[in-house]
Amino acid sequence: MWHDTYAEHRQHIASADQSPTEHANLKSSSRFGGGGVVFKISKRLVFKCPMDFENPAPSQEEQMKRCAAKLANEKSMHELLMKHPHPNIVRCILCIPEGFFMERMEGTLQTRLDQDYAPSNRTKARWITQLASALSWIEGLGFVHGDLRPANILLTANDNIRLADFDVSVKIGQELEAGGEPFVRVNEDFELPQAGPISEQFALGSCIYTIRFGHLPLSELDPPDRVQKLIKNELPSTDDDKEFGGVTRSCWQGQYASVSAAYDDIKARCDGLGYDTESFSDVSEDLIYDMPSLVAECKDFIAWATSTRD
Repeated sequence: MWHDTYAEHRQHIASADQSPTEHANLKSSSRFGGGGVVFKISKRLVFKCPMDFENPAPSQEEQMKRCAAKLANEKSMHELLMKHPHPNIVRCILCIPEGFFMERMEGTLQTRLDQDYAPSNRTKARWITQLASALSWIEGLGFVHGDLRPANILLTANDNIRLADFDVSVKIGQELEAGGEPFVRVNEDFELPQAGPISEQFALGSCIYTIRFGHLPLSELDPPDRVQKLIKNELPSTDDDKEFGGVTRSCWQGQYASVSAAYDDIKARCDGLGYDTESFSDVSEDLIYDMPSLVAECKDFIAWATSTRD
């Protein structure tokens, strides 16, 4: 299995600036989630594949099936996004039957927000603008992200947004498949909403609130109590946020006709506040690795993994 091959991987694809210590056991350099396992391949690449249990119990077999279905959905989204790339969406480098390779990022927005020092207002404005831009782009392709939250938003070394984790993305008009509060508001029967501008801008509003205030909306409450507050539309005040409080409220209330309209409003507000939104879209400093060299590294790893497995 490929998982076993990863566990044996040590110093393969070692470029001149990579030391042996940077090619550690991949079992200790992986992240597990409902949509699969992410392995760190090198300083530049990660690989995502389904969970695979040895001698799985019946419950684990079901988990593996769900994971494989989610990964297949995410792979199809990446294949679409590879044809229609966006600077604030994580770059998928190569899709293969076992999974797909992506460019490795520094960390998640959630991790960054959990740090002791607060980002500047300009940095917050850049994150909000870049996030709305990525969501608007996906909307233009006929989809929603479907699980928008800081843990699914990556950051580059230069603190630019890279939206990731598309395992539950669905077409506009379909029912959402994920419902993590406070980024999704269920109805009184705890049913998930239909995917579209209303659901996606609600999640965007909660992300903006989290970025601006440094904590989740209604963070003082336990999750069940938060759900009840959201059902009753009892959301926290944003009056203390003079820059983006109005956008957050409008997103929560579903006042924008589209995510694109929310993005336009965010850009207009940034321009009015003196932020240079044109500079927010310039992420050329992050593109230090060209696509051909990344693809070549993926193929090099595949050749090594295949020979090791054989």
